[in-house]
Amino acid sequence: MLVDAHAHIDVKDFDNDRGEILKKCNIVVVNAGVDLESNLKSLELERKYNNVIAAVGFHPEFIKDKINEVDKCLELTKKARIISEIGLDYFWIKEEELRKKQKEVLSKFLEIAEKDRKPVIIHVRGGFSDLISLLPSYKVKFAIHGFEGSVKNANKVIDLGGLISIPPILIRDKNRQEVVKNVDIQYLLTETDSPFMGPEKMKRNEPCNVKLTIEKIAELKKTQKEEVEEKILNNFILFSGVLLH
Repeated sequence: MLVDAHAHIDVKDFDNDRGEILKKCNIVVVNAGVDLESNLKSLELERKYNNVIAAVGFHPEFIKDKINEVDKCLELTKKARIISEIGLDYFWIKEEELRKKQKEVLSKFLEIAEKDRKPVIIHVRGGFSDLISLLPSYKVKFAIHGFEGSVKNANKVIDLGGLISIPPILIRDKNRQEVVKNVDIQYLLTETDSPFMGPEKMKRNEPCNVKLTIEKIAELKKTQKEEVEEKILNNFILFSGVLLH
């Protein structure tokens, strides 16, 4: 079984073929909410499709425009097995006051994750040092989604007990390839971030493209793709606590 640990198949890009996309391969898909509407859609998708796991969160880029939704999103985490998409985004958010609010909101989600023993999948873009400073205060299982940092930063994540999640853009991204080469497979997850971060520019990404990531990891690690697939699945089960069949 393949694992897509982070996707957004609730978006309109999949309205015409969502069911078909989810049947293309044997896969479990974690659909990450980014705001109140998408959180509710994620929960609905989990009810509708037996290979979708809903994740509930609040994307840091909405800290200004949708801050009024945070409390409802926090409340909705009770209905999900995974908390995501949460994190820090200093690429889009430049104002220090808003960045401070991002950290406050992230802390609230991490508090819930620790209390309810739920894993978190984290977005970080430009705020890596602040994230690494914040995480040790919470006893949570976490993964960094769409990891785009250095090998050095990947090792910092691993030292804190975290996992590195790799999207299909791997096949055309030399930096991510270096990370995969230098990180033990027991610390890796696969994802797609569908419809983004695909193997081809300007083309919709979809969950079953995880196959391409698996193949590239196997090539970089000089091992069999079946072995990579099995290890990634085991990593996800240990991380999420979700029993798969």
